[in-house]
Amino acid sequence: MEHQQTARILVAGTGPAGLIAALGFAAEGFPVTLVGPEATAPDGRTTALMNPALKVLDRLGVLEAVVSKAAPLKVMRIVDATSRLIRSPVVTFRASEIDEDEFGLNLPNSVLTPALASAVAAHAGIDWLRSMVANWHLDAEHVRAVLTDGSSVDASLAVAADGRLSPARQAAGISTSARSYPQAALVLNFGHSGDHAFTSTEFHTETGPFTQVPLPGNRSSLVWVVKPETATELAALDDATLSQRVEQQMQSMLGRVAVEPGRQIYPLSAVT
Repeated sequence: MEHQQTARILVAGTGPAGLIAALGFAAEGFPVTLVGPEATAPDGRTTALMNPALKVLDRLGVLEAVVSKAAPLKVMRIVDATSRLIRSPVVTFRASEIDEDEFGLNLPNSVLTPALASAVAAHAGIDWLRSMVANWHLDAEHVRAVLTDGSSVDASLAVAADGRLSPARQAAGISTSARSYPQAALVLNFGHSGDHAFTSTEFHTETGPFTQVPLPGNRSSLVWVVKPETATELAALDDATLSQRVEQQMQSMLGRVAVEPGRQIYPLSAVT
């Protein structure tokens, strides 16, 4: 083994959850070792953070760096877009009804994750090891993480922020059950000629939700849940045809639609 070090707290995983955990512990004065590579894969998804989560980002000194690239969520609307003879009425929730300016912010992951990573890299209390955990060894007193570069870290506390198929959780013997759904989410961003008025609209369909969430300017993010084969077919369409399909699905609510580059498909599953 090339090198062994000791840490008070070891955080495994460098997605938003792991980065926020490392910053949170460090903000309270705990020395933290963070293990995981910097994110390099493109991520076209967005994250809608409600006000309590934004307060956490503010306390960690990250909110100011991302707020200008986010869109406030002032109104959330649910539409029954099924073909049933009797449909549910449209339901609209307004932040003003609970004396709030907005429910939260919709942030591109491509903005949120780099901002968190920059804060982690700049924090003197966080030792960021840009490697991966190859093996875990746990006992009643401590945990040892053996890294892919041959080094190891001993810690009093391990935080498993390494994904839903967490190797740390498996090493701890925490059992789970997994279930795959016959659905996939097509994720993309698009421009539109109409004003979204900071309103998110979720159309409920027979195959799953079609959810539009505002981005800054006349832009929105989209999560379109359909059958896996339909998601593949939609993603293969040319820009003009897909733009037309999106516009039709939302009943031209936001005017003319123009999809942006960067379509991604995520199969849906659950781990509990």
